[in-house]
Amino acid sequence: MATPPSVEILRTFKGLILDGDGVWFTGDEFRATLQSGEVVIMKQRCYPDGQGLSFLRAIGVSVLFATAEKQPLESIVERLNGLPSVQSGAWRPIAARTGLRTGSGKVPAVEEWLTEQSLTWQDCAYIGDDRNDIECMQKAGLAVTPSDGQRVAKKVAHLVLSKPGGSGAIREFAEMVLDARDVDERTLPFA
Repeated sequence: MATPPSVEILRTFKGLILDGDGVWFTGDEFRATLQSGEVVIMKQRCYPDGQGLSFLRAIGVSVLFATAEKQPLESIVERLNGLPSVQSGAWRPIAARTGLRTGSGKVPAVEEWLTEQSLTWQDCAYIGDDRNDIECMQKAGLAVTPSDGQRVAKKVAHLVLSKPGGSGAIREFAEMVLDARDVDERTLPFA
């Protein structure tokens, strides 16, 4: 593990970049074939992670999903961006860069988003779980991995969470941020 983060970075970072599988989703995939022959892919995620993301958005953190996956993440982001908090302009919409190639494919997509948001890598936390996240994790001001992140991610992470990806890791991280910023989640608006 890299040097543990100071509380200061938890207090000050402005952007959160997330991988999909292994962070937002558990990494497990279920497939079903409909009578029409269409294959449907289902993934498992944790609803408290969604609330954790809402906490971060409520305190002004910009969010980007950067992942090779397209569905079901794109439809989930679309639904989250349809919430009254986003529609009213109170919260920024979640951005998604999907269909990214492994390796260095994520870096240019993230840098485009950083420019759009007037942020730098040092302004951001990155939560990743495997080799395809390493380059972004090494550039971010705060590199985070879930408890079940792969060894290669743990080697570069500043922070290894106690919860697994897709099963509470994002909520755990959000609560750490709220604690560092002395924010009581009971005072935050609903989505």
